[in-house]
Amino acid sequence: MKRILILAIFVITGASHASGQVVTERCWHLDKLQFLDQRQDFWRSHKIFTTAAQPYARTVGGLYSLTEGHYGFGLAVIEPPFARYYTGATTALGWRFGGGFALGGGIGYLKYNEGYTLPLYADIRYFTGSQRVRFFVAMPAGFMLNFDNFRDYSRVFGNPSLGLIVPVSRNTHLSFSAGLLTQIDREIFDNPDFNGAWHDSFINLKLGLLFSK
Repeated sequence: MKRILILAIFVITGASHASGQVVTERCWHLDKLQFLDQRQDFWRSHKIFTTAAQPYARTVGGLYSLTEGHYGFGLAVIEPPFARYYTGATTALGWRFGGGFALGGGIGYLKYNEGYTLPLYADIRYFTGSQRVRFFVAMPAGFMLNFDNFRDYSRVFGNPSLGLIVPVSRNTHLSFSAGLLTQIDREIFDNPDFNGAWHDSFINLKLGLLFSK
């Protein structure tokens, strides 16, 4: 009887040890799987973050489009037509080269206090910076067309600007810029004796979305 009792104790002890070892192995295995999953999630998110946070100026070239809303208020002489203020929108499409330089063309619609123009222009800009917020210098320049009175109200213009872009997704940036828009009466090129108000200047603010591929 005593032998049977001792044998039963050994059997129960061995079974308990084996059961505990299996549970321990299962827990270690689950912990290992969870660790691998977490490591994969970390590197996946790290890759997405670092890809999205690449300096815009250093990425490879590709197409871009920029749509902006405008507001400008006149400087100095604002009594002549098309000189007090304007609002409007433009959109440009172009190619972004490596190194930060971008070149494209655009069209838009600007509403003045006494009429409208349709800007047709070259979009020239350079991006710089290595942070998530990047800066740019832009020089849109071209023609402002008015088909109600083409001779008197059409202009040539230049708009040097400074701005910044903030990423909202991998291929989309919010763009903000401020600059000096100067529109020149084209008649001054045809008539050297022209003594009217030959140019109008505006401080202009632009807010838009920059899409890149």
